[in-house]
Amino acid sequence: MTANASDKKHLLIACGGTGGHLFPGIAVGELLAARGHEVTLLISEKKIDALAASGHSKLKFEKMPFLAMPKPWSPKMIPFLAGFWRGLNQCRQMIRERKISAVLGMGGFTSMAPVLAGRMEKVRTLIHDSNAVPGKANRLTERFADRVLLGFEDCAQHFPKKETHVTGTPVRNSLREAAKAIKRPEALKFFNLKPEFKTLLVVGGSQGARGVNNAVTESLSQLEALGLQILHITGPDDYQMVRDAYQGKPIALRSHVAAFCHRMELAYRSADVALARSGASTLSELALFGVPSILVPFPFAADDHQTKNAEIFSRAGAGILVQQSDLNPETLASTISDITSLELKHSAMRNAAQKMSHPDAAEQIADFVLAAGS
Repeated sequence: MTANASDKKHLLIACGGTGGHLFPGIAVGELLAARGHEVTLLISEKKIDALAASGHSKLKFEKMPFLAMPKPWSPKMIPFLAGFWRGLNQCRQMIRERKISAVLGMGGFTSMAPVLAGRMEKVRTLIHDSNAVPGKANRLTERFADRVLLGFEDCAQHFPKKETHVTGTPVRNSLREAAKAIKRPEALKFFNLKPEFKTLLVVGGSQGARGVNNAVTESLSQLEALGLQILHITGPDDYQMVRDAYQGKPIALRSHVAAFCHRMELAYRSADVALARSGASTLSELALFGVPSILVPFPFAADDHQTKNAEIFSRAGAGILVQQSDLNPETLASTISDITSLELKHSAMRNAAQKMSHPDAAEQIADFVLAAGS
């Protein structure tokens, strides 16, 4: 429903820093804008934020001088505090000048100052945490939030003093529409892949994953023997290394290697199985498209939250959890073979993944934000 002039609100969404915070924030922003409200998205000065923002010209983005919080006695604490103080004052001014109705923080270091600014300016504040274990920023920001929204029920135990609501993690509107409309042959054609081969999608998140990339390049002979084709999204740092590893190998003739993919909806629709990190946004997108997955948590993630995320999908039968230390050519090939060669198992995993999806997550969060701003 589109807001009339008298009901029109201006909402502030603090996101950015990583794709896991930024893309869900964009999804909510797109929906609020489509309903006729004004939306400002606060992002960091990192390249990933600028790259993602460039693809959404209809949304209003503002860069803020936020830095990730260092350890207490680190020399980086001084520039962190300076950026935090400067950003806090900018946010307070923005809230007053633009008559912001509500502030939504999507987690990460870009959220704390805007949510605190909202509390100081006496507007309603909300935070969203996508993971099974909340991030450091949200644990600190919780005290300034009127409501806590969650991607996973498992996370609620970490906010015992707050009213929590499980909404799931928002997925970009382009992906949601594609999940209904795009057929596999069309998606495969875009990447010059063939419908007669099973497709392994390799994706490490918005910035790639070296451990996953190395495991695949070391396993190319075994994957070739399975008769697979590979759609490999490497991330910008590893592209040349991965590209060189494929060179001269037969499987290169039926694979597509790219540093970044602007059409992830086509990548997911092409996939019979995915090898991926277990960040919350990646899991939400895999679930939306019903892609069975082999999940390799980032071993250095804060509080090992990616393992906790993967465990939820593993318990549901939607994915198979493999720690990076256990990932070798034999394990990878046998796990993929079990999924792709056993139709009953593949179908069961696909159905389980789809049951994990929250396709209306953006709508639910938008409703909470608008209710808070009333």
